[in-house]
Amino acid sequence: MSVTGIKLSTYVEQLKRNGFTYAGKFGQGWLKFTGDLNARGTAYACEFLVPRTLDEIPLVAVKSLPRGLPTLLPHLTASGYLCYIAAGSIALDLFDPIGQTLACLQRAGEVLARVLADEMVEDLVDEFHHFWGKYDCLLDIQGNLLGAHPAYFTEDTDTFVFVISDDKARTERKLQALGHRLKPEPIVTIRVRTSVRPFPLQKDWPPKDVGSLLRWQSILDPCCRRRLEEKLVQRYKSGYQHATVIIDSPVLHYGFFVKFTRPVYRGGRRRSAQQEIYGLHITELRCIRIDDRYIAERSLPSAAKTLSSLDVVLVGCGTIGGFLAEMLVKAGAGSLGGRLTLVDSDRLGPQNLGRHRLGMPHMFKNKAVQMAAELERLAPGARIDAKPVDVKTIQLGNPDLLIDATGAQSLTDWLMWQYAKSSPVLAAWVEGPGLAVRALMKHLPEHACSRCISQPPHSGAYQVFTEPTPTVLKGHGCEGLFVPFPATASIQAASLAMEMLQAWLEDRLEHTLQTRVLDNSRTLKTGDCTPTRQEGCLACHS
Repeated sequence: MSVTGIKLSTYVEQLKRNGFTYAGKFGQGWLKFTGDLNARGTAYACEFLVPRTLDEIPLVAVKSLPRGLPTLLPHLTASGYLCYIAAGSIALDLFDPIGQTLACLQRAGEVLARVLADEMVEDLVDEFHHFWGKYDCLLDIQGNLLGAHPAYFTEDTDTFVFVISDDKARTERKLQALGHRLKPEPIVTIRVRTSVRPFPLQKDWPPKDVGSLLRWQSILDPCCRRRLEEKLVQRYKSGYQHATVIIDSPVLHYGFFVKFTRPVYRGGRRRSAQQEIYGLHITELRCIRIDDRYIAERSLPSAAKTLSSLDVVLVGCGTIGGFLAEMLVKAGAGSLGGRLTLVDSDRLGPQNLGRHRLGMPHMFKNKAVQMAAELERLAPGARIDAKPVDVKTIQLGNPDLLIDATGAQSLTDWLMWQYAKSSPVLAAWVEGPGLAVRALMKHLPEHACSRCISQPPHSGAYQVFTEPTPTVLKGHGCEGLFVPFPATASIQAASLAMEMLQAWLEDRLEHTLQTRVLDNSRTLKTGDCTPTRQEGCLACHS
């Protein structure tokens, strides 16, 4: 029975009418069928698997390929499995599984025909990572310097063999988060760069020894090939026992390991060092980046900027600040020489748990300290400082960015007064009992500060709604009153602040005051805009 209740017997019968035979169950929860793929009029025997739930695309394997084909073909594995459509690129119609299956098989036939006609050879460039690498190698290299980098074997893991780092202490924190350790003795890794994206050869792939690898590199980038050979020969002549090489190419890194076994001569003509290394076996290394730059940039468009290398201060680690702090770290704050400073003098209480990023293990402890500890656990390479004090009692200097997530109007005004003349300041808050979320940024002298839009004569001009925002309090007595709103409002406020920061980083911030309405039953009065500084404002006028 499929996930939508369609009988498997009906599915099997309809496929039979279309020339495909049910061959029985396969593995855990799969059904196997056999038949022919039509590739531009030529039939190729195939078998395909579908899950019993009929909710995934068929896995297609071609069983009768022509003889004399290259060893390597795009979209076709050595065992004949055909990659004919990218996972997640189509929405399957669960209520028409037979139609979807036949459409997939038609698509598979079209792709197979193009592959056999050499019309998709270029796709081998994009698929290179599938054809390279026997062992995993983690890269935690922040800088761009080429040459030699220390690498380390790992303990207690079969997942990856090497870790290459330009900062052992930072990398050890990351490995500890994975439950692994570095062996103490470093080995030197050669790092070179090429401007050419790698592509696998269709014959004699992958390279088995240094000679075949250098011949392949000659096809890709002769200059890179010469550098590789020079560095390998130099290490060989210097008496090293092995060499690890990492190649920086556009889009990805790849590498290899070679053990230097030296021949024993008993008379006769000695070969040169170049000749001796050509026949040495290589082991390909799949390079997996864990550096902070990659983590911050991976989810952003190629032209997007990050908070890496900036001095960022976040005041308030409460319901908005907790979620925002995590977003800041994911956007690069605290990495590549930057720093994220968290300031909050308050402790996390049980009344906070319903809408805070932190949970019960952090209760009765300072929010800034606990938030910093949580972020260091999630991003061990980030530099995060916690200041469990009242922000008015310390000097923050001139940070590259100051963010106020306290939601306290008077403190926001004070921060604008104290720091907006020398640093960009962003404030984010929840309006009333979760009716809307707002954020205001002052990064130019002519922009309004928080006091400009909240005090007469403009206090009414920038109201969110036409109707007055109600004051709703909840709690036990005046000492425990608070404004009730759900965690979703806090997350929305943090997200709005992060969106504005990203736009500011990329010089495309169109409006400095932005609003996201959460209660659509009310009438919006002030949309996104850029208020100008109020003449004579005590907080920002000079």
